[in-house]
This record gives sequence, structure tokens and C-alpha cells, in this order.
Amino acid sequence: MLATSLAVSTIVSAQSVVDASTIHLTERRGWYIPAECPVDLKAEHDKVESEKMRLEFFGWSPENDYPFTLKFPTDKTYRKCFLQYRMSGAPRPADWDMLTEIQVFNPKDGLWYEISRVVTPYGGSFNSLWSKAYYFDVTEFLPLLQNPDGTKFRIYYGGFDATEKKAHAATLIFHLYEGTPDDGPVVYTAQVYDSFRNGNNGYRAWAYGVKGHSIEADERLGKREIDIPENVHSGWLRVCFTGHGQEAINEAGDNYATVMPYFPNRAGYEVNNPAEFDINTYAIRLHGEQAEQTGLIWEKNDDNYSQAGTYQYDRAGWGPGKPANVHWWYVENLPAGGKWNIDIDLEEYVSNRTVPNAAYVANYYVSATLFGLEQATSGITEHPTTSPSKDCFKDLTGRTVTNPEPNRIYIRNNKKVIYGK
Repeated sequence: MLATSLAVSTIVSAQSVVDASTIHLTERRGWYIPAECPVDLKAEHDKVESEKMRLEFFGWSPENDYPFTLKFPTDKTYRKCFLQYRMSGAPRPADWDMLTEIQVFNPKDGLWYEISRVVTPYGGSFNSLWSKAYYFDVTEFLPLLQNPDGTKFRIYYGGFDATEKKAHAATLIFHLYEGTPDDGPVVYTAQVYDSFRNGNNGYRAWAYGVKGHSIEADERLGKREIDIPENVHSGWLRVCFTGHGQEAINEAGDNYATVMPYFPNRAGYEVNNPAEFDINTYAIRLHGEQAEQTGLIWEKNDDNYSQAGTYQYDRAGWGPGKPANVHWWYVENLPAGGKWNIDIDLEEYVSNRTVPNAAYVANYYVSATLFGLEQATSGITEHPTTSPSKDCFKDLTGRTVTNPEPNRIYIRNNKKVIYGK
């Protein structure tokens, strides 16, 4: 229940090279089912489509990922780009829920950036006609997509279940809409965290709770200093966490822990096969100060579509046959011409494991990308209101919001506002 007296905070302009940045978790969604997609998919100005790509285990290292190249128009400006991700079979879907990540190459820094993370369904009950589509707003990736030399992609697939008769498949369709982006064009892209590039458990993820291999170490979720160009004043931070592994007690052998793992700060909490089936959150610290909001690593799957396996079990940031849960944070007051200080922290977890790539070890796949904008932002000025009309707030896709939530960013009178407590 919202309080009867709430406040609206309007973003005002100011610039500073000192890192006084603030960050807010927005209501912007990570993905959409077709019926909820906020753009008219039949009204796009241009469309770029991949071939149907068969998913199989391509190899252990990033260099073994499946590469492909697409050609995007480079002589137009687009206000929106939506990615349609279509899952199907080759010829029919494989049996298991496996993680798939698609990355796009940035020639400016030589790094690969996650553009989508999707988990395949339990496909044992599906025939060769089955398919399922989801949609992602990938507008911020436009500077990477519109490469005059062709845009390079690659696919990571974490499963070994492909056979001649059964394999998962993916097709990508990019819908492009002409115009100027609402926030202006992205002028800078920076990779903040990426477990796929330097994972320590053999599967491109970071082990969780393993003694001597802390996930908070500098080479994993440690502090980062990001150089911010002089023309960047605000931005979007795209964050995706998915928990995997099923660490549990079993006396049958070395594949399982022999001592119950635990969360030191959760009194009386009994772990539930971490990290896949344990609810968790992450905190963000900017220039040493923790943001008020935290990111929830959890996906409710009670309404998931029917499959052959445990598709209705809630999981850490994902569900079988669905995209991973992406969070979009809006960043104000980036230190233009200076360094941005960020640290993302997970709650402490203790395992009795000492080897990060032991079987069933708890782990997280992590990516965080900063998209820099030229528009200037600053501190927040409060504007009290006791009875906001139901039609004056819109979400970041332009849809009317009837019940705005505290501490989230909306659009009001064509300006971004933070609905206060």
C-alpha cells in the first residue's frame, strides 16, 4: 500500500568531475512476451534477421563460441531497436534447460557485450513445429549494431544435450524504428563486469562461497573505476545475474558437499540447492556509498508455460524456456572527464568447497554494462504532492502507470521524475 502523502523528485541540471553519481532501479523491463511488447512490430522501418542457428556445445573458451555476422543499415538514425528472440528445435528441441548467451562485438574497445541471455526449455514434450518468441529493448546497443564493416556476434551455449534428432535452435530478428532516441544517442559503452570473459568455474561463471576464491575478489565482483568521457553526464546500467549449481548434502560421493553450506547473515535460513534455488539480492555501491535500492535475483515461475521438467520451480533470476531477468538502473551525475567508482556486492555465502570448478558448486553468471548519455543530470529537488492523478505518470516505454511506486523513475510532463516516499 502506498502512503497517502508522496513526493515527486525532478532531475535538474548540473555538471561535476567529482564522482557524486547516484543510481536508481527503474521499472523498465528486461524482456516482453509478444502481447506486451511496447512497439508495433508490424510498423518497423527496417528489419535485420539471422538464420536459424542450431545450439550445441561449441567449446569451453570464448574463442570457441559460435560466430556470425549481420549487416545493419548505417545511413539512418533509429529511436528504437527491439530484438525478437525466437526459440525452436533442430529438428525438435532438446531435453534440458540450458543457458544461452548472445554477445555483440564492440570494435572500439575490442570487447564482447551481452545483448541477451536466454534459458532453453525442457523440450522433451515438444515436436518440430514448436517455437516461442520473446522481445528485448536493445536500443542502447545501436552504436555497436550499426557497424559499417558488419556487426559481429557470437553464441555461448552451456549444454551437452544436442543430438542428430534433438537440439535447441535460435533465430534473431531486429526491428528498427527511425527517429531520435528518447534519451538521445548512446555516446559511450563500457563493460563493468563480465563473468563470461573471465569465469573461474570452467563454465564462464564465478564460483560462490568457495574458500580462497571469493566472488568479491578484484578479478570478479571487486571495485571498478570506469573512465568517463567529458561528454557523458548520465547513463543506463544494464545488470543481469543468474544463479546456477545445486550444492547440497549427499554422502554418495565427491559430487556434493559433505557439510551444509550456509548464509552467515540469514539466521535460521536453510539453504535450498544454492545458487539456483536460493533467493538472493545484490547491492550497488557508488563512490563508497550503498544505493538505497537492491536488485532481486529471483524469478517466479508458477505461471511459466507447460514443459516436460521442473519448469514451475522458482529460480535465481531465470526460468526454463525464458529470458534471464535483466535490471535497468538509471545513473545520474556521472563524473564527466573523471572516474566512476562502482562496486556490486552479493551477500556472503559459505561453502565447504575449496575448488571453484568442483561439480555442482554454486555459481553466478554476471554481466553489467554502462551506456553513457550526453544529457546532463544532477541532484534531486523534491516536489510534494498528496493526490497525483492516475494518468500523469508513464513508465520508460511511454505506458501510463496507474499506481506509481516509491523510489522508481517515471516520465511526467516529458521529464524523468523519481516518485518519492
